[in-house]
Amino acid sequence: MDLARLRSEFLVDDEVSAEKLSSLIESLLPHCVVSKKGKVEIKRADLSGRQLVKLVLVARLVAHKLDQSVGDEVDADELAESTGLPKNQASARAKECVDEGFAERSARGNYRARPRKVDGLLSELARPLVKG
Repeated sequence: MDLARLRSEFLVDDEVSAEKLSSLIESLLPHCVVSKKGKVEIKRADLSGRQLVKLVLVARLVAHKLDQSVGDEVDADELAESTGLPKNQASARAKECVDEGFAERSARGNYRARPRKVDGLLSELARPLVKG
């Protein structure tokens, strides 16, 4: 076994690379934009509460990579404001995101998307909505 190859596969970088950043932005643009102050404006009305929360978390992560003055952490008030959900529902959906490993919660009660989970959400959002 080639130890260097195994090491590179096993120890992964948890950051968003510069080359991936432009792809992420292009994928996010149909769904949302972020103000220079960090407020996420969602363009879609057909998403579940959990999808809305995930979208806000991912948008803030990407915005933070573009401009360090925009924080990558989001609190329950910001989630509620951006998603239109009541604060208690936004908090509950954020906790579900933490429980499923999509996000992490800081000691201050803020939430942040895990960079390695972003692609799953973008794939989910790219699928056509099936009404039943």
